[in-house]
Amino acid sequence: MEYKALSLVILAGGMGSRYKGQKQIDPIGPSKETLMEYSIYDAFSCGIKHFVFIINEHLNNDTKKYFQNIIESKGGSVEFVLQTTYTAVPRSIYDTIEQREKPWGTGHALLITKNHLNNPFIVINADDFYGRKAFEKASELVQQDKITANSYGMVAYKLANTISENGSVSRGVCTVENGLLANVVERTNIFSNEEGEIVFEEDENVSPLDGETPVSMNFFVLHPSIFRNLEDEFGEFLKENASQLKAEFFLPKVVNDMIKEDQLEVIVKQSDDNWFGMTYPEDREVVVNSIQNLIKDQKYPNALWK
Repeated sequence: MEYKALSLVILAGGMGSRYKGQKQIDPIGPSKETLMEYSIYDAFSCGIKHFVFIINEHLNNDTKKYFQNIIESKGGSVEFVLQTTYTAVPRSIYDTIEQREKPWGTGHALLITKNHLNNPFIVINADDFYGRKAFEKASELVQQDKITANSYGMVAYKLANTISENGSVSRGVCTVENGLLANVVERTNIFSNEEGEIVFEEDENVSPLDGETPVSMNFFVLHPSIFRNLEDEFGEFLKENASQLKAEFFLPKVVNDMIKEDQLEVIVKQSDDNWFGMTYPEDREVVVNSIQNLIKDQKYPNALWK
């Protein structure tokens, strides 16, 4: 069977305000690999050869060259797309947003890649570890022609496998019916309480969440048809939120809106792997130890690129 082209988009433009640093390039592997290098390694193992990095202005040329050398040495190609507060924003509102310190979120990040993607693609966060199975499930969907203009994919994780011990997290809480995504709601303040229960806080109300609940970790398998909706919704978002210094345009919300308008179905594949990531400085030790354990289990070599 002929391999159908699949790209990987890496959301590496976040400012890391809670982590207090450039977590995207923090070396956590035994040979100083960054967390996203494990995703790149897994992507290569599934035949992916085209990589698009969404970056911020703090990612220097040496770092770009480092990733370019890795990917090109493996026969791949790479593009870097700079996300700023002003990217893809009408000039007429520049004065309104001059006090804003960070870009507009994951939906905005993906929108600015629209001229770089012509085939189905996976979207991931740079500071999350997803595991090989997620990439295998995504690749299967593409090779089986399941990813089309009105059929996307998503790999979900059990909520209990995605909680940080060091503070609250944001998760897309999913409702799945007959293998399809029915709804996803972004919860921005999920944590374990003193009794060990998983809860979320919103408008000063605290509500429980089942640890088995599937959640989105921004691992989507998308088709370029999404860019038209991203453009339309980002325009509407700016009309309402241009003066809000912290409002974010979330990718899951756009996907959810398309589902509600019957434009789209999203096939959900669940991974039982433990997610881990770098939200807080204290998460770093957990991530380093988790990678070491995976190496001990021979899931990855001690040095990824040698």
